[in-house]
Amino acid sequence: MHMLERSTPVHRLRGGAVVLLCIATAAICAGVSPALAAWAEGAWPFRRAVDVEWVPDKRAGDELAIADILTLGGHVASGENIRVMSEEGKYVPARVLMIGPGDRMRVLFAPARGVRRHYIYFGHPKAPPPPRGLDDVPIRCGLLMEMRKLEGPLASNFKQIEAAFDRSKRIIGRTMVSRLYLGFNPFNEEVEVVSRFAGTLRCPMDGQYGIAGSASDHAAVYIDGKPVLWIPDNPPDIRFNTTVELKRGNHEIVVYHINRVGEQRLTVAWKLPDADRFELIPSRAFGVLPRVTVGALEEKDRLLTADMKIDYIGECFYADHYSHRYRFTAQGAAGSSRGLVPKYEWDFGDGQTAQGQTVEHVFLTDGEYPVKLTARAGLQSDSKTQRLFVSRQYEVIDNPPADVPSAQGKIVAGYDLDKLPLKAAPWACILLERAKEMAALEKIAMRLAGLPGGVELAVWMNTLESAGQALVSDGRIDSAARVWEAVGPQSPLQPFAAKQYAKVMLWRMGNPARTVQLLEPYAAKYPQDTNLQRMYAQALVLNQKVAEGAKILKSMRGEGLPDRKAAIAGALARTIEYYIGEGDVQSGEQQWDRWQQQYPDDFLEGYSVLLRVRLMEIAKVPEAAARIAEAFALAMPRSSYAPRLLDTASRLLAKTDPVKSRALREMLKQKYPEDPLSQEGR
Repeated sequence: MHMLERSTPVHRLRGGAVVLLCIATAAICAGVSPALAAWAEGAWPFRRAVDVEWVPDKRAGDELAIADILTLGGHVASGENIRVMSEEGKYVPARVLMIGPGDRMRVLFAPARGVRRHYIYFGHPKAPPPPRGLDDVPIRCGLLMEMRKLEGPLASNFKQIEAAFDRSKRIIGRTMVSRLYLGFNPFNEEVEVVSRFAGTLRCPMDGQYGIAGSASDHAAVYIDGKPVLWIPDNPPDIRFNTTVELKRGNHEIVVYHINRVGEQRLTVAWKLPDADRFELIPSRAFGVLPRVTVGALEEKDRLLTADMKIDYIGECFYADHYSHRYRFTAQGAAGSSRGLVPKYEWDFGDGQTAQGQTVEHVFLTDGEYPVKLTARAGLQSDSKTQRLFVSRQYEVIDNPPADVPSAQGKIVAGYDLDKLPLKAAPWACILLERAKEMAALEKIAMRLAGLPGGVELAVWMNTLESAGQALVSDGRIDSAARVWEAVGPQSPLQPFAAKQYAKVMLWRMGNPARTVQLLEPYAAKYPQDTNLQRMYAQALVLNQKVAEGAKILKSMRGEGLPDRKAAIAGALARTIEYYIGEGDVQSGEQQWDRWQQQYPDDFLEGYSVLLRVRLMEIAKVPEAAARIAEAFALAMPRSSYAPRLLDTASRLLAKTDPVKSRALREMLKQKYPEDPLSQEGR
């Protein structure tokens, strides 16, 4: 971002995209009809029409207008090569307040009185100096706000606050505001700042005016160059006030504001000579800027020009992160001399492309993106690239446009997910999960799983774990298994991924043999990973390798207190039973894992297995649950829970596999004839 100062070099800045505040006077490229006025003399390659919406019968002659324009790379970096001309062909005073972030300029100009259409010319490779008197804009309408990064100590008096502003060289942003009322930084997230507000105060009558203010942390008010009020602290009231004798008419007003911490609050109020209370100084006292509408880009001597209008739709918050939805509309001069309708192709700079005059796009991470538009009409074509800086909309950060995962996820689900930048892939995965776009979720999760690296490990693991759980919860168990299978043995995700795969294989697919095969090399490689060892041992038992599995489980030192085992294990079992009754699989499984961590050898008794089978049942994997129940009953026939597990397995298969169900019932009768469950009708 560039800020242009008189007699100072251009400053490069970082920050969010900045439009205007509530006096908002510029709609970017908002559909002004193509202009027909003659082109200005000189080598001006580009212009945009700007229509000023004058308020009838309220023209003071000091009006200013401000326009944010997209340049599509057509501006010169210094920003000095702009001119503003009225439709009548006369230059008017103008000044570039900001360049950037990206390819955008903020232009302040004094429109010709009563003239609706003006043109902003830019891109001249060697622009001559502007005519004398037109290179600056006196601020006699509205308030010019300039914010800088605070350098050095805080101020405790008028002299020090002026020095603090002069000492702080890095400019954060400039804009026009309507009132001396601020509650946030409208440019970016920086907190330690010093700002100056300058304009003209219009007093309606002669007399004693009360001036009061509140600020965090300090502020100072000057009228006609004289210091009149020091605001030393931040109570939200009018205890800091003074009176000043003012004549009816215009008075220069300047306010400095320093903020070191907090909400960047500033309020300046007045009390009119004939009033008995303070009120916020109204916008009309400074002069209200007319609204403007910015038109399409025109390029000299070209029939076809690729231009775009960009609208910010909304931000979507998830996982302590924001993604952003924009609407892009192609616009510009009519297609060609033959009247052909242009066709439009978009490249958004993040691996994604689209076609059509109007498209919506979601950017998953902040940053600068080269958005390229190509327009084709017959044999003619034109391409332009707009460097778009994507971020939160700080100028409305107190009430930002909000979006929802379902809307953004629907768009991202249509992306070529393999071409997304690596930094965007985890956020795409999380967004698609929240939006319940399961087919696309599997695809992006597969990409993440197959990566050799390049993603922060904690984010990588958490994102894939959440995606896997979402796929399982949606009944896409095979999809979850494919995701974890895609993680290579040398991946930084191991052995985490192997344990996640084993959970799916054992407790959703009911395949102990495959689980043993999967975990065996990792169990040998990571002997200190107790969770891995415990799961491996459980799979061994269920795979009928009881001695080997039991040896591991009995050798493990659990996290629970041995002398309180009965009480703690019993409490955990009751908690799991409660979650089973509530149908809460996730919470039940979390408590089950906690039980096994505290007392690993309790697995061999059988009741924890019975509860796990019941959790599998309400997770709607009855066949897998039946296989686990049967496997444990066969592995541990002396367990007092073996009959109940066989009975449960038989019941679970009664409808889907009646032959197997009857065989299990017969096994129950033969092995445990004395058990009540073996009796007919039970």
